[in-house]
Amino acid sequence: MFRKLTKKLVALERRVLTSLRRALGKSDYKRWGTTQGLSLGWDARTRQMARLIDPGTTVIEFGAGRLVLKAHLPEGCSYTPSDLVDRGDGTIVCDLNGETLPPFPPHDVAVFSGVLEYVNDVPRLIAHLSGRVTVVLASYAVTDTNKRNRRVDGWVNDYSSEEFSAIFAGAGFRCTHSEQWQSQMIYKYAKR
Repeated sequence: MFRKLTKKLVALERRVLTSLRRALGKSDYKRWGTTQGLSLGWDARTRQMARLIDPGTTVIEFGAGRLVLKAHLPEGCSYTPSDLVDRGDGTIVCDLNGETLPPFPPHDVAVFSGVLEYVNDVPRLIAHLSGRVTVVLASYAVTDTNKRNRRVDGWVNDYSSEEFSAIFAGAGFRCTHSEQWQSQMIYKYAKR
């Protein structure tokens, strides 16, 4: 009984903290400030997404974490990591929930693997990238198939597959490919 109560209290605390960060437009530096919260189980998603990248392209990965994508890129790709904190290897340190977004250098492909659920204003971010990339690869736990308690997971937004694709369409992207990874969808969007 004590274990069950403790679990409920932890879930309540997570919901409250996520809702507060969402209301304030803040990022979870405590969770993402170290590599301890980065699951090895996410590597399979990263490898699956890497297969959707064309050889010889320039790639920027947001939420680069342990830099797993770099090791799985096709031949001839160049890689730029970006994250909330410095992960080494020339990381562009950037808070995607920050008041202003930096002028990222142009790349062929932007990758968001398990990141956009934590972004307070996804339309603003995608519009910001619109003139800087030609392809966006994004995994996302759409509400159509993922009914979990999103605030307990730290997720600050709730888009259906239709709403998610509409964000990209509004920034001039069209969906050219989609596939499933566990309870998430992986989308490939290209400039029209």
